[in-house]
Amino acid sequence: MVALNFQPQFAPLIEARQKTQTIRRSNRVSVGDRLQLYTGQRTKACRKLVTPDPVCVVSTYVGLRANDITLGNVNHAPRDFDEFARADGFQNYAAMWKWFSERYETLSFTGRLIKWSFDL
Repeated sequence: MVALNFQPQFAPLIEARQKTQTIRRSNRVSVGDRLQLYTGQRTKACRKLVTPDPVCVVSTYVGLRANDITLGNVNHAPRDFDEFARADGFQNYAAMWKWFSERYETLSFTGRLIKWSFDL
């Protein structure tokens, strides 16, 4: 099992099962892992967001830029950038890119896309 912590803004979307992916810098999740999704870890406000634990169904490289998404080790992008962003809890890709570029102070973000399923 792998525990993932989320900022409070994403908690309601996970609880509603609308947010089904996350993007992280580290590569510590593998396909098939059970994911424990939390908010407020290491605080008194810590709480688990969903039960039962979802299962990781995708763990792959992701590269984000203002007008581009690369998935895997080849130049493969989702067909709809806004749909991709909504699965991650953002209104659209512009809002997602703004969040990543400001949080990581970068013009190009590289990390891991982790997708999960509640139905396994």
